[in-house]
Amino acid sequence: MTIIRTSTCSLQKKPHGKPDRQCIAHCSNGFRCPRAVQTSFSTRHKACPVPYCERHLKFGDDALKVYQHPKGFGKILVARFNLPKGYRMVYHGLRQTTGTDPHLDPDEDRTLWFYPAPGFEVNGYLDPSPCPGSVLQFAANGGPQEVANIRQNDRSFGHRNGSYGGMEYEASMSIPAGTQLVHNYGSEWWKDRPELKRSNVGTD
Repeated sequence: MTIIRTSTCSLQKKPHGKPDRQCIAHCSNGFRCPRAVQTSFSTRHKACPVPYCERHLKFGDDALKVYQHPKGFGKILVARFNLPKGYRMVYHGLRQTTGTDPHLDPDEDRTLWFYPAPGFEVNGYLDPSPCPGSVLQFAANGGPQEVANIRQNDRSFGHRNGSYGGMEYEASMSIPAGTQLVHNYGSEWWKDRPELKRSNVGTD
């Protein structure tokens, strides 16, 4: 794969007890985006907005790049720069109810349960499919001989019963530029799709 840079992204610190005001994405030059988060903190709902500026919310973090897998596994997500352990990313999308949506293809289901604060009780799910800037939807599930390098933490964005939300992920280890980002979809995802065989998704 080409396009890979050797610079290392900075680690975005979480504001203690406060919402992010600066976009947490990185620009194509390898530096953190200086723009403000697109949506302001909601004092009514006490909810933090998805911490991306308008551009990165729409097009995605420039530290990450979507590719077509060379072995036919569909789209995958690759680190464009070196990512430090703890690098923050957000899986965001439209909040839907828990009812079944007929437009969702079960084999291409990239939805994620939404657990907004406070309480962290499930409140529907996030559908990233109409949101191309939500690039984490393309991160693959690692195979039997592969290790996940990103994981979901307990930070949420958006409020209960809102129209849009996000769940935060972080790098569970240092990720070199050119490395694929993979995580665990969960046993229930695979249980609901017995016809699918879990395979290694490495490109080498």
